[in-house]
Order: sequence, then C-alpha cells, then structure tokens
Amino acid sequence: MMQGELSGEKVMVAEPEADILGKGYGRKKGGLELSLEEAGFLLETGKIEIKEQREQGEKKLNFKDFLKHALDISPKFGWRYIVYRDLRERGYAVQPGGVDFWLYPRGVKPGEKPAKYFIRILSERDLYPLKELDTLLILARNMRKEPIIAVVDEESDVTYYEVKEARFEFMELKKKKKEEKAQATLLGDKVILWDTNLAENLHRNDFYGKLTKEKRLLLSLVEAAYLMKKSLLEIEVIFEQFLDYASSIESDFMDKYAVYEDLREKGLIVKTGFKFGSHFRVYKARQQKHSLYLIHVLPEAHVFSMSELSRAIRLAHGVKKRMIFSFREKVGEGCIIRYVDVGRMKL
Repeated sequence: MMQGELSGEKVMVAEPEADILGKGYGRKKGGLELSLEEAGFLLETGKIEIKEQREQGEKKLNFKDFLKHALDISPKFGWRYIVYRDLRERGYAVQPGGVDFWLYPRGVKPGEKPAKYFIRILSERDLYPLKELDTLLILARNMRKEPIIAVVDEESDVTYYEVKEARFEFMELKKKKKEEKAQATLLGDKVILWDTNLAENLHRNDFYGKLTKEKRLLLSLVEAAYLMKKSLLEIEVIFEQFLDYASSIESDFMDKYAVYEDLREKGLIVKTGFKFGSHFRVYKARQQKHSLYLIHVLPEAHVFSMSELSRAIRLAHGVKKRMIFSFREKVGEGCIIRYVDVGRMKL
C-alpha cells in the first residue's frame, strides 16, 4: 500500500504505485502530489495510508480524521469530494483545476489528451446568477472545453447539467409581397385584427395569434407590437405609446418583446409557452407538430435558486424540448440578446 504524507492542501507520495500513475491521479513532482479529493478517494478505497507530522510525532490518519482536516481547509470540500468520488466511480479520470475539476473521457488519463469538460460544483442550496451561466460559456470558448454544472442535493446525489450556447434550427425567411396596414383594436391584453384576409394569412402562414370562426385574429401584445413595427397593423395609438401601454400591463414586456423580435427575425415561429411554465415555445417551421425549444426571458440581474433551475430543466426534458434562458445584456447604449441552453446530462 502506498504511503502518503499530508501537507496542507496536498498529500505527497514518495513512491507511487504504477497502477495509481496509470489511472491519472495527481501530478508528478519528485514523487506524486495528490489533491485532497484524490487523496481522500484513495484513502477511502484502501489504496493509500496517510500520515501527518505533529508536534507529538507522526500520526496515521483514518478517513474521519482526514475529512476533518480537509473541511478545516475548505468548507466546500464535502461537495467537491462527493462529485469527485461519483465521477471516479463512473470510470472517469478527474483532476482538480479549471473552474472546479477537469473531466477527461473514459479511458484517457491526464497528459495523454486534453480534458473535454470543466465542472462547476454547486450545492442544492446555492444561488446562481444568470450572468454566471453566460460567463461559463465565455470561459468555455476561451478554454475550448464544454462546461458542466454538478449540483449536490441534500441526499448527496449529484445531478449534472450541460450548459451550451443556444443554436437554433430555423427555416430561411421568404420574401413576401408588402401588405397594406390593417386596422386593429386594443382589447385589454389582446389586440383584434379585423381584416379577414390578412388575419387568415398571418395565422396560416406565420402562426400568429388565434383565429376565430369569424376570421378575426386575436393577437398577444408581443405579436401585435412586432406586426406594428413591421407596418402591418394600425392601432388607435402609435408604436411608442403601444409599448408604454403593454409595459403597464406586463412589467417585463420590453424584455419579452426584444427576445420575441429577435427570434422572429431569425425566421423562427414563436408562440406562448405558458402551458410549459415558460414565456415562449419555438418552432422552426409552421408545419412542425412539436416545438423544439422553451424560452424563458429573465432580467440580466436574475439569480437562480437550484430548485428553480431544476424545475424548468426537468419540465423541458420531460416534454422533449431544450430549455433556453434569455436576457438582454446592456452593451454601451444598446443591448444584445443572449441565450443560454441548459439541459440534464447523463455521464
């Protein structure tokens, strides 16, 4: 059995076994330098003995003593160790570094090939800003890795989430002949389009609104605003007044409208996602039976609880859709629409 000596945040092994070296543990520095997570796993599985130098002399540590030392150094060691052990037991090589851990494909040890993923570790009780999800994507691009969030729940189970840049599938926009403006009327939080020909055309070809038996089109506020901007609707108020009116009904209207407009301009068909607990469900074509994405619009400063994140992703996963969170990021005097795709991941 290997012998290791505890030294602060590391455990040094003077004569590492070939089997341990072959499985990607630690870093070679004279002997072998193990992180606390690596040393704890080897200690718990009976592959190493760890000693600590004390004033009273050398002391051999059991796993309980080792955990106490590790938690004194890092209060989050418990979560990190649970994730490290879970990944090792699944057959992965894991190395502390990156955001929390580097994760290598099965059968690959550190040094042979670069890590494929980096892992961010959170507790079920953590709060996580939406902007941090976007920051993970920027970091991933810079490091050429794929980010994973590992959440440890109160029963010490680990749930893994992949974080991706949203990549929408969409149809090419076809050029259409210009339509004349049609009259529409405000009705609370709806707009009624009276022109039956335009109503039928917008509903059947572009999936706008709800068409009544009388061929009148009931539009949501975001749909009406977009069609006003496209010079297809004329309401009793001008466009800017309509935006003010809609914002008085929905406090987050401008955020929703900005995302709706961006998606429509990409050639996507956008409908309400209310039945799925989101703002929008999104199709790439009118003929599509099922939507591909659920999109929920949030303020840039939004902070997630883990239960909120889990609920949204679980629901989207259950109905075979991608869960995408969107926000308006202020850049100079303007804004950019950001999309972050988060989904359950099986390792």
